[in-house]
Amino acid sequence: MILRPLNPPETSVENIAPAWDAILRTQKQAATGWRLITQCDHAELAGQMASRINHPDFPTLDADVIRAIELHDCGWTEVDNPRQTKLNPRGRPVSFFEESPSDIFRAWHGSIDCASAVTPIAGILVSEHFCRIAYDFSHAPGTAPEVAQVLTTFLERQREAQAELCALQDRSSELIHELTDVLQFCDLLSLYVCCGAKESIEFPQRFNGRTISLHKKGEAYCLEPSLFKNGASLAIEAYNFPNATGATTIPILLV
Repeated sequence: MILRPLNPPETSVENIAPAWDAILRTQKQAATGWRLITQCDHAELAGQMASRINHPDFPTLDADVIRAIELHDCGWTEVDNPRQTKLNPRGRPVSFFEESPSDIFRAWHGSIDCASAVTPIAGILVSEHFCRIAYDFSHAPGTAPEVAQVLTTFLERQREAQAELCALQDRSSELIHELTDVLQFCDLLSLYVCCGAKESIEFPQRFNGRTISLHKKGEAYCLEPSLFKNGASLAIEAYNFPNATGATTIPILLV
């Protein structure tokens, strides 16, 4: 579940922060209430963003690639339930980064299986997305040895599965690498928008050697360089916590 604090403390927006750091701060912030966004809905939003990208630095995104981005977190439907919200010991909703390793692996496998059943390239991209995350976590200083071993085994098995899927399609390894970068960029952009962060950020991905930054201007999310011809007007549904009374629609304007 992605947490969107309703009354986050004021933070400095003068400096540009790494995108993931800004997102993670919102998931740890104290608040009196939150809006909850499911991972599945966030992934669908990421796909909608990808379908509207219009910039020469980005590769062509065909329907199969867009579908991969839309489905990249579909396995979280087995874990996320906004009407039966899990709470941590402090009584606040559990964010996606606080889920148990078993639930995280269940969500990863479910997402990969779902994408692989659609098209080979969807399975490859979603698998590679989680392989990159698994690799980073397996080498992080705070990762327990037993978790690192599970992550390493996950990586080995996914590499084998990717090789089988690659034989069923004709995109080069270089293009697959670039398309995974696009998936991960759209993933971070959607997460940032969903969590309600206000900090100016820079994304880690590079396209044609250039990074992308973002700042808020009023209610608009302004990207540099601008990726959306004539802008993109989207929306996401969120559930109120506590006292959930159905979904709230959050408008999103990207320029």
